[in-house]
Amino acid sequence: MRIAFAGTPHFGALVLGALLGSGHEVVLVITQPDRPAGRGRGPRMSPVKLLALTEGLRIEQPERISTPDFVNEMKSLGVEALTVAAFGQILREPLLGGLPCINVHASLLPKYRGAAPIERAIMAGERETGVSIMDITPKVDTGAVYLQQVVPIGEDDDAGSMYEKLGRTGGEALAEVLEAIERGGMEPEPQDESAATYVEKITPADREIGWQRSAGEIAAQVRGLSPHIGAYTSIGDGHRLKIWKAIVAEVPAEANQQAASEIPDRLATMAIEPGGVTIDGDRLFVRCGAGALELIEVQPEGKRRMVASDFVRGHKKAIEAKKLGGR
Repeated sequence: MRIAFAGTPHFGALVLGALLGSGHEVVLVITQPDRPAGRGRGPRMSPVKLLALTEGLRIEQPERISTPDFVNEMKSLGVEALTVAAFGQILREPLLGGLPCINVHASLLPKYRGAAPIERAIMAGERETGVSIMDITPKVDTGAVYLQQVVPIGEDDDAGSMYEKLGRTGGEALAEVLEAIERGGMEPEPQDESAATYVEKITPADREIGWQRSAGEIAAQVRGLSPHIGAYTSIGDGHRLKIWKAIVAEVPAEANQQAASEIPDRLATMAIEPGGVTIDGDRLFVRCGAGALELIEVQPEGKRRMVASDFVRGHKKAIEAKKLGGR
């Protein structure tokens, strides 16, 4: 099948890569215009554009894709379907209705419609998510679904690892759907509107850690925002501390209980107030509303990312006996 592909970030590049190995002919790649980025604010090409250039594919970067001229251009190239994965523009008429438009959505629709479905699924503590290959309709993420593939979320998975898994799975599933459509053997099924849930973009409030929550909830928050956004707290004089990796620590629920044998004895008397910090050697623990976290990778304000042991060695006096901030 002759297809056009629209995508912009790394997730889109993963889907495009899978399509290129599928036997379908990608005659046009559409991506967002180069945007200023980095300290110099110079124009930066999207991951999809970089891959398309490497593969020698035709590239277009319209500010608006849903125009009669662009629809006519695709038709002139013999495009039989427009495939989309994390493009960054809402498709409207006359594009919708002018060509079959098929989207890769990174959730098991109708759950997690909207923005940031990967991050939100991890932050919610889900054990699995997946991809849905669906028709695009004027109302976002409501189209009929051709195929879904379930992808487990492991205990060590963060948003970065799930983007990789879901991008590759999405590309393979999309190729399978295109092949079935070409053979005339697949019809999409309407979504169950009664089961629909919606998620919003990640906000600053989503990033700030509230230490009154349980250790498991905060660990999921950290994983869902890593490695590209970052959960944060404040420390000492109010400077921000990003937390990129943390694990639930097996510590006593009450300060006067004996610690388990594999846990250092001093953690049996660790701070019990949420946000309270305990240092054991070069390990850093924070008490939560229920349980505690061990911080593994952090980033002090204005500094590089570092393992928590390096942070402890360089800032021990500043952080010992202090409470971390946050909601």
